[in-house]
Amino acid sequence: MSLAAKVPHFHYVDEINCNALVELKTAFQRINPYPDVKHTFLPILVKSLSMALTKYPSLNSCFKEDSMEVIFKGSDNIEVAMATPNGLVVPNIKNVQSLSILQFLTYHFSLSLDWWYWTLLWNGD
Repeated sequence: MSLAAKVPHFHYVDEINCNALVELKTAFQRINPYPDVKHTFLPILVKSLSMALTKYPSLNSCFKEDSMEVIFKGSDNIEVAMATPNGLVVPNIKNVQSLSILQFLTYHFSLSLDWWYWTLLWNGD
C-alpha cells in the first residue's frame, strides 16, 4: 500500500456539451439489430476511454519501483462495475481497443444476463 501512496495521482474536471453523444446513442438504438439489447452511454464512454488511452499511453502504464521503469500496457483492459442483488461485480473486459461499440454492448449485455442467471440460481428462485 505504501507504493500506491507514491504514485502521482491527477484529477481533471471539465464541462462538455453532450448533445452529439445523445444523438449518437439515439441513432444506435434506432438501427439496433438486437431488440433485446438497449443502447446506453456506457459502451460509448468505455470506447472513448480506450481511444484516449491509445492517444495518451502513459495513462495505461504502471511503474516498477525496483527497476525504476515505466511499463506501458499493450492492451486496454477496462473494468466496469455492475451492481447485482448479491453485491458488486467488476468484470475485466479485455482488449477494448479491438472491440466495436456494438461488440462491447453485446458483451456487457451477455455478462449482465450471466449474472442475472447465477443470481437466480444463488437465491433459488
